[in-house]
Amino acid sequence: MIARFLRNLLSIKPSEQQEVFYLFMTLLVFSIGASFARSISMTLLVENLGGEKLPLMFIFIDLSVMIGSIAYARYTKKFNGIHILGFFLVSTALFSVIAQLLCTLTTYWWSAQNWVYGFFFVGFFFFYILISIHTGSVVASYFTAVEARRVTPIINTGIPIGGALGGGILIVLLNVFHFHPQQLILVLALACLGAFWLARIINARFKPIRASNDAQSKDQAQKNPLHDLIVAFKNIISSKLMIYMSLGLMLFVIGSKLLEYHYQTIIYFQVFPDPTRRATFFATYEVFANLAWLFIQLFFTSRILVKWSVGASNVLYPVLSAIAALALFIYFYGQGLLANSVIVMLSLGIFTQFINQEMRGALRTPANNLLFNAISPNQWGNNKAFLNGIVFPLATLIAGTFLMTITGAESLIVQIDWGFSVEQLYYLLPLIALIVSILGIFIALPQWSQYEKDMQKRLEDEFVKKILGHQVNVKGGIKEIRRVIREKLNSSNTYDVIAALDMIRILKFDLFFNQVGNLLINKKTQYFKVKKHCLQTLAALSRSNSNLKNSHLNYLLEALRIEQDAPQVLSLIIKDLTKFKSVNFNHLIEKLLTHPLPSVCVEACLYLHQNPKYMHKQLIEKKIIASFDKAELSQNMPLYLYALGELRLSHYSDTVLPFLESDNPEVRLAALTAFIRLHEAELESQKARLLKVLESPDNEMKILALRALKNCKPLKYWAPVIQLLGTRDRRLIKESQELLQLNMGVCKSALIDALSSDKISVQQRFEIMLLIYHFLSNKQQQDLQKGADETLRKFVQVNGLLKFYESLGYDSKAAHILIKILQEMAEYHLDHILIVITFAAKEDRDFFQKVSNGLKSSNRANQGNALEVLSNLGKKSLVNRLLKFFDERFVTLQSVRRIYFALYGKPVKMDKNHYKAQLQALNNDMLNACLLYIRENI
Repeated sequence: MIARFLRNLLSIKPSEQQEVFYLFMTLLVFSIGASFARSISMTLLVENLGGEKLPLMFIFIDLSVMIGSIAYARYTKKFNGIHILGFFLVSTALFSVIAQLLCTLTTYWWSAQNWVYGFFFVGFFFFYILISIHTGSVVASYFTAVEARRVTPIINTGIPIGGALGGGILIVLLNVFHFHPQQLILVLALACLGAFWLARIINARFKPIRASNDAQSKDQAQKNPLHDLIVAFKNIISSKLMIYMSLGLMLFVIGSKLLEYHYQTIIYFQVFPDPTRRATFFATYEVFANLAWLFIQLFFTSRILVKWSVGASNVLYPVLSAIAALALFIYFYGQGLLANSVIVMLSLGIFTQFINQEMRGALRTPANNLLFNAISPNQWGNNKAFLNGIVFPLATLIAGTFLMTITGAESLIVQIDWGFSVEQLYYLLPLIALIVSILGIFIALPQWSQYEKDMQKRLEDEFVKKILGHQVNVKGGIKEIRRVIREKLNSSNTYDVIAALDMIRILKFDLFFNQVGNLLINKKTQYFKVKKHCLQTLAALSRSNSNLKNSHLNYLLEALRIEQDAPQVLSLIIKDLTKFKSVNFNHLIEKLLTHPLPSVCVEACLYLHQNPKYMHKQLIEKKIIASFDKAELSQNMPLYLYALGELRLSHYSDTVLPFLESDNPEVRLAALTAFIRLHEAELESQKARLLKVLESPDNEMKILALRALKNCKPLKYWAPVIQLLGTRDRRLIKESQELLQLNMGVCKSALIDALSSDKISVQQRFEIMLLIYHFLSNKQQQDLQKGADETLRKFVQVNGLLKFYESLGYDSKAAHILIKILQEMAEYHLDHILIVITFAAKEDRDFFQKVSNGLKSSNRANQGNALEVLSNLGKKSLVNRLLKFFDERFVTLQSVRRIYFALYGKPVKMDKNHYKAQLQALNNDMLNACLLYIRENI
């Protein structure tokens, strides 16, 4: 009972418990040492070097981080994230040992060497920043995007708990055992070694699902380290999300440094002039502030991230920062430093530090880390290195230089007198921080919408890779596609050339027009299929761009001249020339009437017959009829049937009719084409014959029949047309849709009835929804969602039966087939649910296909991306229930029972005695046949 309560409270699934626990413990142990070092380093620095050196220390820290980030960007490509974390922890431990030795020497022998305290301050925060940057990537690598959003805040509670424990221990050591702050640096080394031991356990027991060191990244890692940052810069300027993140980070750092300087050197220094009291205060603050951070992390952060989305959550921190800056400004501007206002001033300092430090960890850091879900994992290292190694130090340099100039720091080479008194600085710094925070709010708003767009783009990239192959760099966009086309056009492989021509035609790339034309008239181009595709591509480009028509005609005439010995190509050229009605080529075409190849002769006859300027059409008609009579038993019969139909003379109908029953599919198709041409004005009388054609196995004949039915009155029964929506031929689907759209008022009820059936295919369901969803009333749309919710119950049940069957341990061919059938049934139900979600959310086919492929993927990272896209649709009951299902990872029968109870409030009945009856109740013919086979053979 207690375990279940904690799981529900913390939103942790049983399959995630071990990963969450060890990652949590790693952060907790490290944070104990970091809490010691943070309090001690700040106390020693301000006491021995003075608060005026703090801006300079900020600059030193971030310059060192800049250099470290170059190496970090390189090694994230070579090594696993957990290995890098281990290296950082060991390095920090070694550094703290050296720092402890130097501080001891300074205390007893080198009393004048105060630089040691600056060295410790800068060195600690250098490692602390790198570890903080990297832990987000480590946590994200072990979970999908949706899981990370849910469990990251729970794992991050290790930081405030460790901070509170560290602060409590430090108070005891300082006040009970009377240690001096400089004697406790070694605690950081012990904590880092403990965290390193936990990191080794994580590496041994768990495997990351999203890795930054893939094969491609390892190849890139061989390049110069500076190249990594250049790549990251190019990625950032090509991504709106990364631009917004960079600007947001810069504003955050500037505002944060101004506020930190204010409470560390103005408020705390005056309230606690004694260094030991100040260190004790810092330790006490660590305890209570970290407990408050823990409370927020446990009860608010996860819920905010899940309910408000990652993008919306990023807006909250600059709002809180603006409130803190406004409070400081109002206090200092209105009252000044009054003797009786120390408590109020200290309270404002604590409040500002809590917003600036703990709320950053509780809200900004997890939300900002989750923004990287919209970025490819192999770019995490480079981009984080650029943000934290270039943008962060640059912002710190701006803030530090500004602070040193406005306060008149002695470390500056050139002193600048701004004319501000010390009292005026007390309210001017919060005012500037307020302005910066407001700008941060304005940057966070477009970042919100861009994150959701880029998450869909991530899913789309995976989908494109699946379709086009992994060799296509989808990041390159249209330039990469053009590069692939150029490469294939120049290939010696005929199929590559044809593929390139098809891509040019489909994508309507006009810039390849002359290259395609030259390929057509090039004598080295010998293959008929290549020339045929060249002609088709030129025709398509010419139709889409009227400016290309003259060039198209010139290429056709040149091809006509050089292709006299290639009759197959010649007939296609003549057919294309018939589209140029305004130009008279009769004198050229008449010469081809005596061509020995029938296809050329027929195309020449039809060209002349259709040309309004040709005067001898009756002679052409007689020539075609004579050729038809001679070719009745020859292989050229389809050609002459086509020619007869193109004459458009209805009295030839009886001549064509017998060929509709031919055994030769080519003859049947040609006969139907001719029959429809001959009856263009009276197709209503031929409706029964056209409906019969829809039962034909020949898709080309079905397409012809559907086109002809558009010119008839509405049908009484629409089942034959609806059935065609499930075919693989997109042309056939398009023609069926157009016929149904034309008669929507009559066929709407038949389409709605089809949706209620489980017998239609996924494709049929989607095409029907595409046709009628916007015609449905609110009640009908709600009924569809209720039906999808019932389908979700079936989906969970089928998955449960599948897991139960796998748990029985059957091993036979029939058992494997049965498992495959259950998997296909589950996928069918999933697609049904996703179709309803797609249309309810007003999304398109690409959205459905990307999400469907993502959820069915065996790659958990891809599945997580799909779930993240779904979760961005907002608060929709059906979406939330589907997300709950996938939250369980669904690996055991127990997880099946648990999720079924969570969704429907009752246990699922599943045992060995009733299992076969439950399978039969699914009413699947193949499944029942498989069960019968198993029963008869056992």
